[in-house]
Amino acid sequence: MSSTEHQPVLHVLVVGFHHKKGCQVEYSYPPLMPDGDPHSNELPSQWKHLPSLALPDGSHNFAHDTTYFHLPALDNPRRTIFAISCYRQISADSLVNRTSDITRGSVQKCVCVLSRLPLYGQIQVKMSLITEAYFREGDFTRLDLIHQTYDNLNACLSDDMLHTQQLYVGLSAREFVQKFRQKTLILFKLMLLERKVLFMQSPVNELCTFFLTLLSLHPGMLEKGLNEAARMVPVDTPPSMSPIQDEVPDNYDHVDDKSIHSKGSEEDVNSVASATSSIVEIAGERVSSVRSRISDAFGYMAGQKPNSTEAIAKESPNDESIPPTLPVEEAVNLPNFQTVANLPMEMYGLPLNIFTGGNLCHPYLSLSYLDVLVQPSIHGYMIGATNILFRQKKGIAEVVIDIEKDKLDILDPELKRALTLTTEDLRFIDNVVKHASEGNKDVFLDQVGWEGGDEWVRAQFRYYMVCLLRTSLESLTQHQSKPQAEGTPESVRPCLNHFNPSFIQQWRKTKNYQHWLNQAEIIKAIKEDVPIGHPFAGNLSVTDMKLHFSNSISNTESGRRMSQAVSNTGRAMAGGITSAKGAFSSWLDSFKQPPFDPEQAVEVIDPGAVIVAEEAVEKATNP
Repeated sequence: MSSTEHQPVLHVLVVGFHHKKGCQVEYSYPPLMPDGDPHSNELPSQWKHLPSLALPDGSHNFAHDTTYFHLPALDNPRRTIFAISCYRQISADSLVNRTSDITRGSVQKCVCVLSRLPLYGQIQVKMSLITEAYFREGDFTRLDLIHQTYDNLNACLSDDMLHTQQLYVGLSAREFVQKFRQKTLILFKLMLLERKVLFMQSPVNELCTFFLTLLSLHPGMLEKGLNEAARMVPVDTPPSMSPIQDEVPDNYDHVDDKSIHSKGSEEDVNSVASATSSIVEIAGERVSSVRSRISDAFGYMAGQKPNSTEAIAKESPNDESIPPTLPVEEAVNLPNFQTVANLPMEMYGLPLNIFTGGNLCHPYLSLSYLDVLVQPSIHGYMIGATNILFRQKKGIAEVVIDIEKDKLDILDPELKRALTLTTEDLRFIDNVVKHASEGNKDVFLDQVGWEGGDEWVRAQFRYYMVCLLRTSLESLTQHQSKPQAEGTPESVRPCLNHFNPSFIQQWRKTKNYQHWLNQAEIIKAIKEDVPIGHPFAGNLSVTDMKLHFSNSISNTESGRRMSQAVSNTGRAMAGGITSAKGAFSSWLDSFKQPPFDPEQAVEVIDPGAVIVAEEAVEKATNP
């Protein structure tokens, strides 16, 4: 492996399904084992599950599919190998050269690429064509195509592609937010909490595409954030060897949950009444009306055109929309969106080290991994699966996302509370969804260029992430000007209320946040450059009530039940109306029938039947 470790592609494999041995590697180029036979089925111990990942569970139900999965590097467990597998299933009768090992009516094989670069879509586009050509030949003994694939991929792929849009081929952030709407931001924040998350979907290609598109919303995650995504921390690792500590610094205040929940911004919105109550409570706080400045900074508020940078610079800080009693820290302008979007990610410590130290990330896992996930060294993960046994096994997941049904099940009540979107969060994601859903698919044709496109959507989440990081540095509670009576809950700072203080409190306990917090230069830079606050902070309006209503209907169990009840009632009423119309039509038709005419009735009687009837009558009267 040493001779190829600096090349983008390390190996190209052929994996097949044997009727007795199951999934196995049939050919590898270069050989997987040093100085080994390319036709050998032997695998390194770290990659023993590779065949079952390349030929996923339930693949026999599809003629073709693609899967992405992660493996730990053989020479460095802190590095991830990215695998792209293109699967095909064809009839054995279509083969030109049918070998002795093919005993069934169909052939299931895949061509799999192991790369050190996470260029999933770029490689998949090329491999789908190569796999199609390989199967069209009808002769799997011709392996020169595998050799050519290895050489060609290494010639056309490079590290520079990680810094271009080629990294996101096949991962449409625009379509993602169009489909999943508010759930997009919930999943975005869920990633930060390092919990056990399971994604379910079939076929595998749709599952992996969803998974990787979500990852791409986190700034720098695909480029640099997956280095330890497949790393298994040994069970006997001493605590001192851990890259970071679990303790929360003493400089952060802890507030009783009752104090936090009383604000209502993070309560689970289970009904329209509770949502409205939450809005009324928040409305009591004098929050800065920064909508106009956000409109200029973003340049993308609904119904407005972006203003020039000169107009932004001339804007007076003493805007009349700012209440005179508003604290100074809440009245400052937010950072310019364009400025933040163009700054290097490293300047603010991005990407965050989410997938490290026992927190795994796998776009797809096969059933053979089920027992691996319960090891004590694994404290969290984000995984994709197609086998229902993952969902049925107790303790595997704290959150289950059924992609096909668009259903998000959060089993922990505290986690559900932390992931409740605030009014400001709902405004943010509503703005993103509106612009991503605009009719013009070619976003480069209008005067604003990239607005509403894939990169624009990712830039919005990058901006949100920077504002969230800056605001999280504030103390959880604000100092009171007057002494409080004993037993009175402390007041949560309004700026943290905008992001949900319950979420902030849980996030501060994670390893990724502690690692970020320990970087003094980054903390200093973000404090100097980024003001405190949510990008969509502002006064409440009727639109906010509509957003809460929509969110409660689509993202809560009671809302789903109510929506289902309305749907069932509508179907029942439609069926009843149809039946009533049918009965009424039949009743009307009965009046339209002509009166009975005996003469006409005789005409349609069979003459033979009349003769038989007459003979029967005569016998009965003359015995």
